[in-house]
Amino acid sequence: MIARLIRWCVNNRMMVVLLTGFALLAGVWSMRHITIDAIPDLSDVQVIIRTEYPGQAPRIVQDQVTYPLTTAMLAVPQAKVVRGYSMFGTSFVYIIFEDGTDLYWARSRVLEQLNFVSNQLPNTVTPQLGPDATAVGWIYQYTLHTGKYCKTHPNGLWHDSVSDTWHAKPKDAPADVQNRLTHQRTFADRDDCPLDHTKLVQPQIDLAQLRSLQDWYLRYELTAVDGVSEVAPVGGFVKQYQVVVDPAKLLAMYIPLNKVKMAIRNANLDVGGKLIEMSETEYMVRGIGYLGSTTDSDTNRTAQVLADLSQIALGANDAGKPIYLSDVAQLQIGPEIRRGIAESNGEGETVGGIVIMRYGENAQKTIERVKAKMQSLQAGLPAGVSVEVAYDRSDLIERAVGTVYHTLLEEIMVVGLVIVLFLLHARSALVAAFVLPTGVLVTIAVMYLLDINANIMSLGGIAISIGVMVDSSIVMVENAHKHLENRDKNTSRVEAIGDAAAEVGPTLFFSLLIITVSFLPIFVLGEQSGRMFRPLAFTKTFAMTAAAILAITIIPVLMVYLISDRVLPESWSKAKRYSVYGLVMLIPAMVLAVMPLPTLADYRVWLCVGWVVISGLILLPQKIHAEQSNPVSRILQKAYEPFFIFSMQYRWLMLIGGALVIGVTIYPFKQLGSEFMPPLEEGDLLYMPTTDPGISMSKIRELLQQTDKLITQFPEVANVFGKAGRAETATDPAPPSMLETTIILHRDKRKWRTRPVRRFYDSWPAFLAVIPQKIWPNTRYITTDELVYGYQLPTSSGEHLHVPGLNDVLQFPGLTNAWTMPIRTRIDMLSTGIKTPVGIKVMGPDLGKLAELSEQIATTIKTDPRTQANTVSAFSEKSVGGNYFDIKINRQHIARYALSISDVQDVIMSAIGGMNITWTVEGLERYPVSLRYPSELRDNVEKLKQTLVPTSSGTQVPLGQLAEISIHKGPPMIKSENARLTAWVFVDISGMDVGSYVTMAKDVIGQQIQLPEGYNIVWSGQYEYMQAARQRLMMVIPVAGVLILLLLYLATKSWVKVCIVLLAIPFSLVGAVWLLWALDYNLSIAVWVGVIALAGLDAETGLVMLLYLENSFDRFKRENRMNDRVDLWHAIHDGAVQRIRPKTMTVVTTFIGLLPLLWASGAGADTMRRLAAPMIGGLGTSFIMELLLYPVIFYLLKCRQIKR
Repeated sequence: MIARLIRWCVNNRMMVVLLTGFALLAGVWSMRHITIDAIPDLSDVQVIIRTEYPGQAPRIVQDQVTYPLTTAMLAVPQAKVVRGYSMFGTSFVYIIFEDGTDLYWARSRVLEQLNFVSNQLPNTVTPQLGPDATAVGWIYQYTLHTGKYCKTHPNGLWHDSVSDTWHAKPKDAPADVQNRLTHQRTFADRDDCPLDHTKLVQPQIDLAQLRSLQDWYLRYELTAVDGVSEVAPVGGFVKQYQVVVDPAKLLAMYIPLNKVKMAIRNANLDVGGKLIEMSETEYMVRGIGYLGSTTDSDTNRTAQVLADLSQIALGANDAGKPIYLSDVAQLQIGPEIRRGIAESNGEGETVGGIVIMRYGENAQKTIERVKAKMQSLQAGLPAGVSVEVAYDRSDLIERAVGTVYHTLLEEIMVVGLVIVLFLLHARSALVAAFVLPTGVLVTIAVMYLLDINANIMSLGGIAISIGVMVDSSIVMVENAHKHLENRDKNTSRVEAIGDAAAEVGPTLFFSLLIITVSFLPIFVLGEQSGRMFRPLAFTKTFAMTAAAILAITIIPVLMVYLISDRVLPESWSKAKRYSVYGLVMLIPAMVLAVMPLPTLADYRVWLCVGWVVISGLILLPQKIHAEQSNPVSRILQKAYEPFFIFSMQYRWLMLIGGALVIGVTIYPFKQLGSEFMPPLEEGDLLYMPTTDPGISMSKIRELLQQTDKLITQFPEVANVFGKAGRAETATDPAPPSMLETTIILHRDKRKWRTRPVRRFYDSWPAFLAVIPQKIWPNTRYITTDELVYGYQLPTSSGEHLHVPGLNDVLQFPGLTNAWTMPIRTRIDMLSTGIKTPVGIKVMGPDLGKLAELSEQIATTIKTDPRTQANTVSAFSEKSVGGNYFDIKINRQHIARYALSISDVQDVIMSAIGGMNITWTVEGLERYPVSLRYPSELRDNVEKLKQTLVPTSSGTQVPLGQLAEISIHKGPPMIKSENARLTAWVFVDISGMDVGSYVTMAKDVIGQQIQLPEGYNIVWSGQYEYMQAARQRLMMVIPVAGVLILLLLYLATKSWVKVCIVLLAIPFSLVGAVWLLWALDYNLSIAVWVGVIALAGLDAETGLVMLLYLENSFDRFKRENRMNDRVDLWHAIHDGAVQRIRPKTMTVVTTFIGLLPLLWASGAGADTMRRLAAPMIGGLGTSFIMELLLYPVIFYLLKCRQIKR
């Protein structure tokens, strides 16, 4: 069937060309519109329920809110984990769903379940769903800064850094300069305006005003941007109107606290009175009663609200004079209680915003839209306020995708050069290489249709396919050369090319199909590993399928058109030929050079040059060299023949040697460690220390500023944005004791420190070392790990000096450091809850015992000699480290005064804790009004005992007579998983792979920790995903193996030949394992994906080798030359040695096509290197085995056939 299809394409060439042209256009269009991101979205499908329960302790939140919600959510279909967090005043419930669940379906199921559980929650509590976003949704973060500004240009100036000139407006600059201008609203390093030299002015704007700008100006404008799910504020102060009542005055005037509360609520209300008609006109009736509503001025509204509050009447005294709120309370502006702080570069507190992208959106496009909107919004900010970027994902996206794009370009160029070198015929090389750009574009078009993002993994699938994609066309073109060389006079050139394509087409098609099937195990990977590598498997499958289809359709057509000595008729005159050369080569290039195409401006020169070169290669005459006259073929044959003769002469010795080589490989394999996935070098760091849970916000602010200031001292650091506690979003369940500092590193490596490297020429004289030093410099830039943990420098005395890293400098008492990267952390924290590579979850019924066990585990891991050396930090989150004022109400005592529990607790919530009882309406802004006692009356136990509780008879009783007040330790935050209480231990490691460390740590914990009944340990973090991926691979790889066997049988029609082909696999593992060992790579999912891809390559190269051996054997039989073993030897010699060129070409193009991945650098390069390493190492050893052992095995098998 394949042969018939090839002949049909050769006979209908124009139709095939047109269809290919349409596919190319679709690919180009798709490339310009496809969604781009740095990595696939690795987060689980999850729905977050956030519930505010203001002023309530974690235990109350757990019992009354979190526990009812978590137990109800366990019944949601397809929910696999329900994780709960109960902290002061807030409950978070995370419902993690099975892979493949639609997010919006999951949200609707959660909403249904919320309807059933709502009657079990307190009346004042309203659960809310978090944003429709995922863990990688934090794409953009910014901060609001104040600074000196130019009074004559309050909206800032525009600066041209090249000419160092300033402009009031962009249009004031020359047209060619406008696109490089940068906007600057504030000036920190000067005292005068750079344009008119007037004195700069310092704005009088505090943190509360900055927070109001963020909440009521920037927040909702940015939320409206397409692709944005939520904009979360962090830091600053929320303005609060505070009514601080004097209990003595309330007592003297016989006013209960509840009456004050109701009076304030009733004084803040607008109502409607329907409609009235007057003089044939309709009027809408409005009763205006909002606090501050008597003024229309925004600047005076705050003062008016305070004035209106002071005029609220609470009753009248004996003389009939009104008692106003101002008579019993102090009215003031203050900050609301906050659970999050933001800080920038160690310079002090600031206000920030976090832009969270909606699920499934295009990150790059969303960030571009956010930046454009932010630029327009800055004009509306007060003078002296500017917005600065704290984190921008688009930088990582550009670097990650750029890494793969550059690698793809390098691969295509290198493979093209190899083809030209082997064939010595440019048009033939163009035919073979045509598969590469066409296959890539077709793959991108299919990605666009299936909504697969372009990221490092999906593009990586194309990258590892480049060398293999061209193999089929190489073999076809080379075979066409051979057929043209050997054709007789009665066979036309078109027939010879068609015969050549039909001869090898079916085998090549099956070989590409086998490579495609070999990737089936990747499609069944689940959770993070599946989400990471399925895009790669899809794109590799698309690329190989495209290559297979192109190889049997367009490649035979192009061979007919281009594989000849000349394209233009030889009968044409020179003038006519040169005219055609000029018209085709120069006219289109000139038109392209002058056409107004802004989108092609950066590539115009290269496109023109490329057109001239390619059209010249197509049109100019080129002689097709016979294989024996090709110098490359002669060199290869002469190099290979001695080894061939040796292996055929000492056949059994070669077979035994091969088995020994496989056996020796067991040693390096056992030395390989294991990890879930190689780290994605994001280019930025996230510093996440944890402090004691009872720490105050003022102390945490001090620590945050100190650590940020120290971090900025390192020359590699460009910007620091610190956050303590949580932002106002359901995607951030951080407690106040958790610091998160985003560290942006300089992209310009010249700003990084260097360290010396030992080189072979160190002892040489200086004049001899000049050239080697330029090729292999004796210094290198420090790595990110060395920046974090420091490094050793040799001294003249032979000792080593430790240069401190960030981790060494940031050693504070009570602060436990953890270092990671922003995206990786968000994924891990929202998926497993663990922010370090290794986590231990201790589950049981009692928080106290959980705290004790988790502390024992952390101490054991840190102190045991087996784990101590590789443990950077191990710490447990203190389950009972919070500080509590417990007020235990005596039911008998309150009964004497006819009081209920709720009467006393109402005083506790409002007078002591402070309660927001209403919200002002100030245009678009809303601010709370709180009621509480003065701080000096509630700052110790004795004063709390004097708090007055009103009774129904009008008397007021001290709280100390109604309740027992005590201080003790309790949970600062309560965590649960599937409704079971849990405590976590965080473990950060270095110098060892995750798998080996956990295996060792399990032994340590098992020997030294005795768990009570009802308690268990779950190992989590990256290890959890690594185990799940390993189990799936162990189940699916055998199934894929069976499918490959069946396809090989369909291709060869012989189980014996199938076994011969499969012999390449153990020999390829030899090179793969040794190269992994030499590069010190651990076994990870990325490495296993590379090994799986290698198995498909082995099948392809084995089939090609077997094809030529069989063709030579059959040719000898047809010519009646297969009579004895000598004839068999010569037939194998012809099939192996004489056809070394196509076999070497297929392997070398694949090998060289993979090499750029091995030396790739930049974001995502670590994953690409681990994908390519086993393929490169295995391809080399399997090719050597095929050249030396396949002829031997083939000879031994055919000897028996000749005897029969």
